[in-house]
Amino acid sequence: MSRQGYPAPLVITPLSENHTHTIIALHGMGSNAERFGHELLASANLQSRLPAVKFVFPTASKRRSTVLKRTPINQWFDNYSLDDPGQRAELQINGLCETAAFLRALITKEASLLGEGGYRKVILWGLSQGCATGIFTVLGGWPDETEPKSVGAFVGMSGWLPFEQQLKEILQCDGSPTSPGNDNHESSSDEEKDDLSSEEESDEGNFSDTEDDSFQQSTASDDGFDIFQRGEEPEVPLPIEAVDYIRDILDLPALSTSEDQQVPSNLPQLDIPIFLGHGTEDSKVAVHLGEKMSRVLSTGLGMNVTWKPYEGLGHWYRVEDEIEDILKFVESRVQIPLVTPDRSVPLI
Repeated sequence: MSRQGYPAPLVITPLSENHTHTIIALHGMGSNAERFGHELLASANLQSRLPAVKFVFPTASKRRSTVLKRTPINQWFDNYSLDDPGQRAELQINGLCETAAFLRALITKEASLLGEGGYRKVILWGLSQGCATGIFTVLGGWPDETEPKSVGAFVGMSGWLPFEQQLKEILQCDGSPTSPGNDNHESSSDEEKDDLSSEEESDEGNFSDTEDDSFQQSTASDDGFDIFQRGEEPEVPLPIEAVDYIRDILDLPALSTSEDQQVPSNLPQLDIPIFLGHGTEDSKVAVHLGEKMSRVLSTGLGMNVTWKPYEGLGHWYRVEDEIEDILKFVESRVQIPLVTPDRSVPLI
């Protein structure tokens, strides 16, 4: 078997009796919910800062890693290289498809517990491969897009966008980084295989954790004569084409599959706020990969993206600036009640 099932998530109930939101946070390759979740909560005192929030930390299933000679590790999907995530992209498809279905079910469960408007009260958060998995799941949406639903926000740290090159070509946008210095931050290919088994191991000075097909655009010859005497097919907006490409990978139906089916003018998953943070000294997932993701989402898909590189930070997070920025982001964009540090209740 190439994989095992998904273990039961680590669930941390709110300190407050009033449960207003749920954060679902995804670990990186080689880690698990216990290692990632407990350290994230403790390092930033998140339970006390967000007392009305329920935290759910899923664990990825065991999948055989191609680059680690088929050794089973916790990973949301298999991938060949963190230096260039586009290499052998087909390896990602099965895991992305299965994990997206798992996450949609988890989000739906939490949304139902939160009552009216529940989907918008769920925040998806991911680190590294968890970020890549989360953003791809968000962009794909739900099987039935006639009923608008999407999470309230997405938070990504030290991640990348799967199939970024293909999406950039569909969207006809430039996803190249604008900051000249970012090109100097490349992943270390010599050390990559050693790092892959636990990509969440922190860089020095940060918190530690052990943890081709191209999309075919429909075209028609335009010679001024239609033998079927029908009008021209309506032009599909490029963002819809890009989302359909993602939905095909995730084994979801296309947004418009028949002549009488109207192409949606907008999609709820493209109307959510996004926060992306990345260390400039990340030696495992280079910062330019995060910036490329940011530009495809903002320039190509027209999404509301907050992009923040953090000077001197490696492949992890930093509480004093990145986590603080994230907390302010969810407070302002999703109206999560946030307690200031001097008023927070110490964890017991």
